[in-house]
Amino acid sequence: MKVSKLCKPAPFMLLALCVAIAGCGSSAVREDSQELMKEGQYEAGIARLEDALRDDPRDTELNIALAHSRQEAVEALITQADSDRIRHDYAGARIGYGRVLTIESNNRRAMEGIRQLELMRTLDDRVALGQAALRQGDLFGAERYMREVLRLDPQNQKGIMLRSDIENVQARTAQPFPQLRSKLERPVTLEFRDAALKTIFEVLSQVAGINFIFDKDLRPDMKATIFVRDVRIEDAVALLLEQNQLHQKIVNDNTLLIYPDSPQKTKDYQELVMRTFYLTSIDANTALNMVKTMLKTRDVFVDERLNTMTMRDTPDAVRMAEKLLQSQDQSNPEVVLEVEVMEVARSRILDLGLQWPNTFGVLTDDGNPVSVLDQLRGINSSRISISPAPQAKINASDKDINTLASPVIRVSNREQARIHIGQRVPIISATSVPSTQGPVITESVTYLDVGLKLEVQPTVHLNNEVAIKVALEVSNATPLEPTRQGTIPVQVDTRNAQTSLRLHDGETQVLAGLVRNDKTSSGNKIPGLGDIPGLGRLFGSNRDDMSKSELVLAITPRIVRNLPYQSPSDMEFGTGTESAMQVRQMARPLPAGAVPADSPEDEQSAPAADAQMAVVPATPSPRP
Repeated sequence: MKVSKLCKPAPFMLLALCVAIAGCGSSAVREDSQELMKEGQYEAGIARLEDALRDDPRDTELNIALAHSRQEAVEALITQADSDRIRHDYAGARIGYGRVLTIESNNRRAMEGIRQLELMRTLDDRVALGQAALRQGDLFGAERYMREVLRLDPQNQKGIMLRSDIENVQARTAQPFPQLRSKLERPVTLEFRDAALKTIFEVLSQVAGINFIFDKDLRPDMKATIFVRDVRIEDAVALLLEQNQLHQKIVNDNTLLIYPDSPQKTKDYQELVMRTFYLTSIDANTALNMVKTMLKTRDVFVDERLNTMTMRDTPDAVRMAEKLLQSQDQSNPEVVLEVEVMEVARSRILDLGLQWPNTFGVLTDDGNPVSVLDQLRGINSSRISISPAPQAKINASDKDINTLASPVIRVSNREQARIHIGQRVPIISATSVPSTQGPVITESVTYLDVGLKLEVQPTVHLNNEVAIKVALEVSNATPLEPTRQGTIPVQVDTRNAQTSLRLHDGETQVLAGLVRNDKTSSGNKIPGLGDIPGLGRLFGSNRDDMSKSELVLAITPRIVRNLPYQSPSDMEFGTGTESAMQVRQMARPLPAGAVPADSPEDEQSAPAADAQMAVVPATPSPRP
């Protein structure tokens, strides 16, 4: 009994020994996995842990080790792949991101990295698109492509060159006073009543440090009245020039030339520029008419061979032409029309009666046929019999036949596309002309298109809807008996439909209802006996063929390319006045401190002396 008591703990000792052995095995697996991970064999190390977990899915230490190993492998591989992508080793980066996805199939960073690699493959194409947009005057589109290229590859040489070209164009299209703007931004307060204009400019010159030169034809007695508070010097100069019908010209970085607003002075002082526009979608002659109508430009040349337009005008007029062409020179929208034309036919054939033989033969007693020569020789009639016997036949059939034609058409906006599937049937007509030797008959041949004819004309709208004009015709021709003059008339059976519909992109519309009914009857009967009422079917058979067909058209538009979205702010821009054309971002309102010169308040507060004046440089208010 004591021995048995001593042996009771044996099962627990065995269990503990098994746990210890399992722990040793788990540690060995983790160590093997770590060694593989250190060698860069992440997939093998993770697979080692996964194999061990299949044997013991509840092993906590193995589960924790597997989670840590996956995280470690993903971080290491993504870091290496990102580094390869930055060093332009795209093949290595793709391999690294692919290894991450084998470990963690939904890893966002790896999928984004692969997407970036796909974009990197198209960098040259994007640079080319940016250069094309820049040639068309689309600065916004060119800058968008440039930013995409440099974001993906900051050291891309072509992208850097594109950025330089864009900056050069932007420098040319900048507002006036590119170098004076820093000095003319200072705020100033002016209070002058009937003061000499040159005196006002002299005071502004002292305040702003700008030199003003006056044309020799400028009247010395010109006076001006201006009351403005806290306005920029640039705006004050513009107000003085508009008030006295004057213009300005930048001479250098600190000098302005003031001259009268007259046609001759404008020709003498106004700088002109020349610009060639390479047009892609709009016709050059159409662009020419637009520029002459909107900008009143006279010096314009069109090269139809290259589809270019060259104009010589003021910088403001060239900038306006650039903006106009940017909005008008767009690719024509295109749409793919998936069309299915089906003819659903139902045919019912009914055969009733006795099927009598059409021919009779002669057989001998042993069932062999007798030739015509033997019959002529007079074979014994006792050996001859007639066959076959009449057979009764009752048959009815009913079936549907589907005829499908499914063309896929790609059509430009407002263009018409035609499809003809069928035949061109020749129609011969004869004309008889009388003469002394008898009538002279002249034949002529014309062709008639029969079969399936489909005409579509889509109109693509900006809201991704397509308006379609559809004309469908299905016809077949049957020649008739010639006339006495030799003309062969043709009977044309046709079904057609015309409609206009408006569908969303990808929406399918089915048009049906063109039904045709045909009924024909034929018979095979013994003459005389087959015409007996009621008993005629016993001596022949009748065939009634009734058919009904319906034409079904299914059409689905899919927009391939539509006009790009343009914000109203990009399509609207200031053009100055009728007499003075000038590109402006927006019409700038008068500052809050500007007071009209003829207001009652100014009449009371203005100094009484005619030539009294005051200039006070305004102090900019501190920013909050």
